Order: sequence, then C-alpha cells, then structure tokens
Amino acid sequence: MSETAALHARNAYNACHIGLEDPVGLVVRLYEGLISFLGRGAEALEQQDFKRAAEAIGRGLDIVGALQATLDLDKGGEVAANLDRLYDWMRREVLTAHLHRDAGAVRRVVELVTPLRDAWSEARTRAPESPPPAETAP
Repeated sequence: MSETAALHARNAYNACHIGLEDPVGLVVRLYEGLISFLGRGAEALEQQDFKRAAEAIGRGLDIVGALQATLDLDKGGEVAANLDRLYDWMRREVLTAHLHRDAGAVRRVVELVTPLRDAWSEARTRAPESPPPAETAP
C-alpha cells in the first residue's frame, strides 16, 4: 500500500471512529490534539526547526478554531462566552509566540489548556451512562 493510500485509509478510519464517539469525548480528543501539536510546535521552536514549528502550530490553531466553531453562544450562556474569549486569546497568544519564536509562550498556553482537558475528561468519566433504548411492546 502506498504512503498516500495508507494516509487516506487512516483518515477514513479516524473519521468513522470520531463519528461514533460521544460529544464530550470529542472535546477531550480535541484538547489532547491541541496539547500535542502545541507541544511539538514549542519543541520545534526550541530546535529552531521553523518549518516543523509552523506545521505543528498551524494544526494546533486549526483545533482552536474547531473548538470555537462548536460553541453555541445562544444556549451556552456565560460559559460559552468565556470559552469564546479564551479561544480568541489562545489564538492571539500562539500567533504572537510563533512570530517571536517564543517556545515558552507556546508552552504557557499548553499549561493553560491541560487543566481544561483534564476537567472535560473527568466530566466524561462522571457522566451517567445513557439509558438503554425503550423496548416496544409486541
């Protein structure tokens, strides 16, 4: 199998797998990806590998955009509004850090995101199980 075919197969598998996951699980996975990509970006900045840094930071910023796009500002109230402002801040902070090649600033964003990921992960484990579908009488 060619590398391109393998990549397409992996992406298709991931898309199917993600589609089956619960919404809180998706948020946890997005935060995990954000932490991973920003961590890689900071590491690449430290190694002065600016191409790799740009790729990793760009992927991290894509995730921030995805998190922000899923917010329902009408139904989410103050929590959603606060997350919206936080995501705006993250985007500006990471872009500025990347521009100034400041790995420490990127790592500070990771330090801020990590407790959010942990809180969502804990909420996921504490969420009650979904009730089984109601059976219909014959």
